[in-house]
Amino acid sequence: MGSAFLDLRGTVVALRPFRGADAPWIAAACDRPEMARFVPAVPSPYSTADAAQYIEYTRREWKAGTGAAWAIESHDGEALGAVGLTRAGGDPGLAGIGYWLRPEGRGRGAATDAVRVVARWAFAELGVERISLITDPENVASQRVAERAGFVREGLLRAWHPTRSGRRDSVMFSLLRDDLA
Repeated sequence: MGSAFLDLRGTVVALRPFRGADAPWIAAACDRPEMARFVPAVPSPYSTADAAQYIEYTRREWKAGTGAAWAIESHDGEALGAVGLTRAGGDPGLAGIGYWLRPEGRGRGAATDAVRVVARWAFAELGVERISLITDPENVASQRVAERAGFVREGLLRAWHPTRSGRRDSVMFSLLRDDLA
């Protein structure tokens, strides 16, 4: 992270910083019941104003060095979703990663490619030693992305994640620098 935003490229996707013009497609993607179910931090309903606030949040996080988020695009420029990396608890060796795709972006390997690209970047450029990935136990598609990207399932974290309806279990995955070798 640092002063200038960074574009990254994978074999399937291109990653770029969010733009103000992304707010409508972000709002449409995030205003779905499955987003509210699997990503508890996403408000429901989700508006274009919420998306604009999210875009500004990603800019502040990048500037502060505490997070990095990108729009996931196909190589022909179609917006597919988002991927983000956050620094965990002040330890420079730890980070967490998250992602989501629009329904139109699924089934192409986009999330897997985006996660791999960001993980490689975090290990090479930030000196991260471990990246955590947490999913809802019922979000099997997200678990498959984690496994295809090389993450190792560590286990169930009981009552781990706070939600509007109470704490929920989560499945923990991790990726170490040596896992990519």
